Amino acid sequence: MSTLLWIDLLFYRIYNSVLSIPVLYEAGQVEGVSGSIMTLIKQGDILFFVDLLALAYLFFLRKNNKHASPIGIIRRAVQVVLIFVICGLMFGIRLETVTKSFDKDAYIGLNWNNTVLEQMGIINYHLLDLYQFLNVKDAKTNFDSKVGLLKTWMEHHQSLEGSNLKGVAKGKNLIVIQLEAMQGFLINHSINGQEVTPNLNKLIKSSMYFDNYFTQIAEGTTSDAEFMSLNSLYPAAEGSYYILKPLNTYYSLPTALKNTGFTGSFAFHGYKPEFWNRNIMYPSEGFDKFYNENDFKIDETMGMGLSDESMFKQTLSILEQKKQPYFSFIVTLTAHYPWDGIPDDKKGLNIPQGEFSDMFTNYLQAQNYADKSLGEFMDNLQQQGILDNSVVVVYGDHFGQYLEDQDIRKFLNSPTPINDYTSLELHKVPLLIRMPGGKYSGVRHISGGEMDLYPTLANLFDLDKRKLFYFGQDLLNIKEGFSAFRVYAPDGSFATDTLFYIANKDGVFEHGTAYDRQTGQQVDLEKARSGYQRALWHLTMSDLILKVNGLPKLLRK
Repeated sequence: MSTLLWIDLLFYRIYNSVLSIPVLYEAGQVEGVSGSIMTLIKQGDILFFVDLLALAYLFFLRKNNKHASPIGIIRRAVQVVLIFVICGLMFGIRLETVTKSFDKDAYIGLNWNNTVLEQMGIINYHLLDLYQFLNVKDAKTNFDSKVGLLKTWMEHHQSLEGSNLKGVAKGKNLIVIQLEAMQGFLINHSINGQEVTPNLNKLIKSSMYFDNYFTQIAEGTTSDAEFMSLNSLYPAAEGSYYILKPLNTYYSLPTALKNTGFTGSFAFHGYKPEFWNRNIMYPSEGFDKFYNENDFKIDETMGMGLSDESMFKQTLSILEQKKQPYFSFIVTLTAHYPWDGIPDDKKGLNIPQGEFSDMFTNYLQAQNYADKSLGEFMDNLQQQGILDNSVVVVYGDHFGQYLEDQDIRKFLNSPTPINDYTSLELHKVPLLIRMPGGKYSGVRHISGGEMDLYPTLANLFDLDKRKLFYFGQDLLNIKEGFSAFRVYAPDGSFATDTLFYIANKDGVFEHGTAYDRQTGQQVDLEKARSGYQRALWHLTMSDLILKVNGLPKLLRK
């Protein structure tokens, strides 16, 4: 019990929520991020285990009861039964009380709706979480009743999209690069006259640059960014779908592209193939080959694994042998938390000691290195004649976790304190889409998120959207952006071009807060009600589809 509570606390320090059953499926990921977890442990945590010392003391000093009488054994058995009966009655009473006070909706989304956690306590929360995790039969019945509605919604959803730039990328390669922890506030900013991301800043000039692009990750972090970008389905409320649903049937971007004439789809990442269960998930998403540390020559390691520079060079050598057009999906690694793996001779920024915290300084150096590696890769693509026969997409997977607000404020030279709302605004990541020859370049301010990449690329490559199901929007053909969030902002939170609503963890709409994104000032909540309902519907339906492997039935004509 002490260990469970302590693990809950560690988890809460990251996600503002306690552990859940689905997250236990990710236990295998702990080895790869053990250094990150160690930073969460505090000296005071030892108090969780003080009771074990007391128990040990009682155990060794108690009298020898080897010859306990039969009556004594029966008495103890009765006591145990009574304890379980009393606990069961109390549990039932609390369930009834919470239902009467908060309605049955209190049990929906246990990870973001903290009503059960507050009203019933941690242990009862875990019991309910286990029950909901095992209860799949009701979900299948619920899904079957909504198939018609979801098909009709998808048709309407797609009918709202236009045809601007439709098919302009047909016949070209697609190279998608997901940058680890690359946050948007670094773009076009300098430290002591030094650009942190000079190559990205340069690439923006020949790309469609979306400067209002949100990460929408949940607990699955990097895997969530991949999942949304390749599927336009929302991440799991608890855990990661890469771990929970790797054998579902998907109609992901790699599969869709192959059905339009692409010769193959290839994924590249310089780490262990089993990390985030990629070796199982990538085939389900339609990748023909996953190049990982077992395929690369590990000639230079930084941080968690193969350096970005080496990974990019070896990836280029592989791509040169591929028949075009192909899809390559490249996930970088070196700028992974805790960002302390860059050797001194690879640090490109001169940052005086003490100007920022050590962690933030390491973050800047890591992202500057990642930017340098990307710049070299782009130059090599140009030299090999690949660049202008390819659509190159670059985006950040998520924000830099554990960065301190005061460091970010100092870096941005901002006098205004960072609050809950402005912190979420800072969660934006860069998205660049470079067309061959730098066509259609320019800054686009439409609000969007990682859910929107798949439908946007579907338009550029003229994929048959009648064979797709997605919740995102084509950023090139919508009038207003919409991004729903979970975990880092409670379910129901969303952003449009003009409005940002932050839901309350109790699930009551009126307890949330709405902000005007131009002024940063709070506005009337009623302006956010329809968006709140839309966000919850999106999340609920996406969860339902994935829980019962519902995509085949939705895509069946």
